[in-house]
Amino acid sequence: MSGAIEGLSERIARLEALEEIRDLVARYGMVVDDRDIEGLADMFTSDAKFGLADGMVANQGRQAVIDFYTERMAAFGATYHYPHSHVIELDSDRPGHATGTVNAHAELALDGRTLVTALRYFDEYRVEDGRWRFVERKVAMIYYMDMADLAEGGLCDDDRKRYFGTVGPSELPESLDTWKKFFAEVG
Repeated sequence: MSGAIEGLSERIARLEALEEIRDLVARYGMVVDDRDIEGLADMFTSDAKFGLADGMVANQGRQAVIDFYTERMAAFGATYHYPHSHVIELDSDRPGHATGTVNAHAELALDGRTLVTALRYFDEYRVEDGRWRFVERKVAMIYYMDMADLAEGGLCDDDRKRYFGTVGPSELPESLDTWKKFFAEVG
C-alpha cells in the first residue's frame, strides 16, 4: 500500500507543479498589461533571461529584464496579452526544472495605432524561493503588425514582422523543420 501512496503523492506533486506553471504564465499577461513592475520582477529568477528569437533583444539577469520591460512598456498605451495553448515538460532528471511552449496573442496601442501579434514563447522554468518562476522567455513571432494590415491580408505577406521600425520575415512558421519538410514534399 505504501508504494501506491508514494505514487499518488508523486502524481499530485506533478499536477501541482503543472498548475503553478500555468498560473505563472496566465499572471504574466496581467502584470504586463497592468504595468505591475514589482509583480513582473517577482516572476523571474535572479539569473533570468529574456529575448527575441531573432536576437534583436537579449537581456541577462532579473534587473536587465525588468529594465527592458519598463522601457518597452512605457512606449505603449493599453495592451492585452493572452496565452492560448501551453505545453509543459517537467524535467524528471532535475526536480524543480521545466520547459514550456506557449502560443499567445497580444494587442498593443502604440502611437495612435492598434498593433497585433501572434507569438510563441519558449520558456524555461525553475523553482526559486519555493515558487515556480521564469528562468528564460524567448519570443518567436508569427506576425507583428498594425491590425489594419492584418485585416487587409498581412498574414499572407512574407514580411509579417513590423516591429519597432524594422520590417522583415517572422521566425515562425517558416523556420520550423516540419514546415520546411512539408513544403519540400508537396512541392
